Amino acid sequence: MSNSLKISTAGLAIVDKARQRLGWTKTSTARWWQDAHTSRATLRRFWQGDRIQREIFIAICQAVGINDWQSIAEIPEADSEIIPELSTPYLDWNEAPDVESFYGRNQELAELEQWILGDRCKLITIVGIVGIGKTALALALADRIQSQFDCLVWRSFQSNLSLTSLLDGFAFAFDQSVVQDMQQGTIQLIYYLQKRRCLLILDGLDAVLSKPEYHQFIQKLSDNRHQSCILITSREQPNSIEINTKTVRRLTIKGLQKTAALELLQARGFTGKEIGISALIQLYRGNPLALKLVTPLIQSVFGGNIAAFLSQNTLVIGDRLLAILKQQFEQLGDLEQEILYWLAIWQEPVAFSRLQTHLVISIDPATVLAGIVALERRSLLEKWVSFAETSFTLQPLVMKVVTDELVESVAQEIDRVVQSDDIRHFKILRTHWLLRPGTDDIAGDFYDKPLKRLRILHQLWEKLWRMYGATLPQTLQHILWLLNDKSPLAIGYIACNITTLSK
Repeated sequence: MSNSLKISTAGLAIVDKARQRLGWTKTSTARWWQDAHTSRATLRRFWQGDRIQREIFIAICQAVGINDWQSIAEIPEADSEIIPELSTPYLDWNEAPDVESFYGRNQELAELEQWILGDRCKLITIVGIVGIGKTALALALADRIQSQFDCLVWRSFQSNLSLTSLLDGFAFAFDQSVVQDMQQGTIQLIYYLQKRRCLLILDGLDAVLSKPEYHQFIQKLSDNRHQSCILITSREQPNSIEINTKTVRRLTIKGLQKTAALELLQARGFTGKEIGISALIQLYRGNPLALKLVTPLIQSVFGGNIAAFLSQNTLVIGDRLLAILKQQFEQLGDLEQEILYWLAIWQEPVAFSRLQTHLVISIDPATVLAGIVALERRSLLEKWVSFAETSFTLQPLVMKVVTDELVESVAQEIDRVVQSDDIRHFKILRTHWLLRPGTDDIAGDFYDKPLKRLRILHQLWEKLWRMYGATLPQTLQHILWLLNDKSPLAIGYIACNITTLSK
């Protein structure tokens, strides 16, 4: 029996009368799709006469009081194991989000179109930091090339989506048998991709990359021969994909170019000629979502005066961006977090060799290099390439989040030591010198500078003062006393940091 149904012409008239009796609109009455446990997009497809999942078709009918759904469904005379010819492309945009606007990206669109239509790539990953516009780019591309495919299916990922559920959804979309297990479902999907020229968009794959079964699934899609294309958007490059120059490729996207970013800001009420508008674009590295989130603040608090906002010397991150970046940081390993902390302290591009020399515990350079590669794969680093040596730093959004995490974690460490008199609670304060050590291009920070000029230490001091008030100097002296008779390895950078805070 087919796993999907479409409504007949006569059936459309019956459903139309049923919904009119209830006073419901065709697609704007939220109760309809909510009662059917589906979405407005699926209800729209129902009215268009597209095939939808059998259970959802029945639920939509029952929601308006039609229990005899068989009488209004267009049921084929017989099911067949052979995939039927398609007179028109099958398009399933059900899970595609609405994007209010799209700016620039002409070069990226042309490159992706060449890869897919010209070079016949079978798997492409669009990678970039949160908010950079990966989904918008994928939507624009899919809309541009959809007519070149027999079918298009868009799937958006949530962290709780199992691979079996994903494969089952594909089976419904392609009128195949119900998925019994992951292996059978994968084989079934690949078979369809071999028989039809399909475009599958897997949007936000990073949400499920903690699950090993997804790595195996993606690898099989990459390794097996088929005539389709799988387009992935993700904040990180799946390590199960081997990038080559023939059929599997990756596009790492950066922020919008100035012209496109200006168009975005003009659409949100700016003229494009405001003082400081170029600096604002650079501060947020042309990140479309970040610019969209900060503009209401500039307009409401600073009356649209961008220069006044920039004079505050701060970076405002919307709650949505902040939550995603914090979650991404928390998922990192200890070494990766340690590297990010050092880069937040430096605030400037630092060469790998310089980074290696400041680690308290000597670590195999290959291990540190692997940590940097992992961070770059997650779109958290900015890379500066020169004739001498490659250097790394953090994007401003990441710099802000990591700095705040650093200050919060160090304050908690100090509080635990104060409560227990046990310096073993010091971890970050032991392994990281909160003064910039300096590089070939940076003079570094020195003890004779005013504390207010040492950004991280000043931020930490203010937080500790709120915690301990006038007793803070005595608290810091007590910590220094606890370091007596401890080995240099146990102390690490603790004494340097506490001494600087005490000045």
